[in-house]
Amino acid sequence: MEWLKLSIWIGTYGFLKEFRPEDPYITQYLTSSPMNFTQEEVYQEIFPLATYVSLSQLIVVFLLTDWLRYKPVIFVHALSAVMMQVFLIWFRSKFAMYLMEVCYGTMTACEIAYYTYIYAKVDKKHYQIVTSHMRVASLTGRFMSGVTSQILLHFHMTIADLNYLTLAGMSFGFLWALTLPSVKTSIYFHRSNSIVDFTNCPKTETDQPELTCINEMEQGQLPVLKKMCSKSIVFQRLWTDFKLAYTNVYVLKWSLWWAFATCGYGQVMTYVQVLWELIVTNNKEDTTMYNGTVEAIYTLLGAFAAFCFGYLKVDWKIYGETLLGICTLLEGILILWSSHVNSLLHAYLAYILFGVLYHIMMTVSNSEVARHIRSDSYALIFGINTFTAILLQSILTMVVTDKIGIFQLHTREQVFVL
Repeated sequence: MEWLKLSIWIGTYGFLKEFRPEDPYITQYLTSSPMNFTQEEVYQEIFPLATYVSLSQLIVVFLLTDWLRYKPVIFVHALSAVMMQVFLIWFRSKFAMYLMEVCYGTMTACEIAYYTYIYAKVDKKHYQIVTSHMRVASLTGRFMSGVTSQILLHFHMTIADLNYLTLAGMSFGFLWALTLPSVKTSIYFHRSNSIVDFTNCPKTETDQPELTCINEMEQGQLPVLKKMCSKSIVFQRLWTDFKLAYTNVYVLKWSLWWAFATCGYGQVMTYVQVLWELIVTNNKEDTTMYNGTVEAIYTLLGAFAAFCFGYLKVDWKIYGETLLGICTLLEGILILWSSHVNSLLHAYLAYILFGVLYHIMMTVSNSEVARHIRSDSYALIFGINTFTAILLQSILTMVVTDKIGIFQLHTREQVFVL
């Protein structure tokens, strides 16, 4: 049961990295004392930067993750989380918040190491179950964050105080990352093949690469041979896995939905608190905000729904498009409703339902994509889909949100466009 121990070990880090009690109130923290930024500064200048940073780093981080064998990138992820909290707690300038968002974007990009680390440590037959463990660990961390923040605020702790608790969680995560077992192999750059792949060995004048390789091995030059062939083999594997996946129309269809849905979900998660703040401001009442409770409910229901759909025996090749259409339509209606409501309770309800529908569809999407690609290419294809989602989110952010964008829409108009 070594694989189970490893799954619990890395899952513990997943819990710690998501234990950020200040997250449900980050917008409220930035727009109130002692930070005192305006809503426009928060959603037009500060928040967009993390999306751009994550986009610029994601592909490079994926390659470095495989080349450095995971643990160093997880270490950078943990360190970025700690530095983000340092900037939030002890710095007040807008430039410091830009640096905070750079740390957040780096942390987001480096998450790919967390979700792919386990693939290099366990046998392929355990991929499905350990993947579910990783997702459950992260969702549990978010659930506990929401519950903790709401309880502590109920007992008169301030939002600023939640940052110290988050820093403690990130610091424990950093220390835990140091204890993670090292990885000797990886999917592309450091494969544990006992058989040499001759497909990219240098050819002789007689065009007999196999013979050349065998002769070199007989002469005790296998290390030299591996060095000559390794780079071309790595990139051929990457290209082969990419081509096999995206020339499959079924995989391409689910991947496109994955990218567009994750783009919309990312935008909602980034800017929904600004909408809630606007509703409270417009009501001109001393309305108590229950962001923590809402995050806890949404995470719990989302995890439960995803778990149930994971065991649902359905031929998604027949019913998948129907489910995609219905859930996407419902999500669109919920977002449209959110852009017009003046009740905080209604906005909370729309957010919860939207999140639950997203996690249901992502469970189906992930499993269907994984089912129809080579198991060794999970990390590559999942990473490309995530990169596409962040690329779309960056374009959307630049067009409708950023202060240098084309439209520079206000909060409700942004939600309406989504």
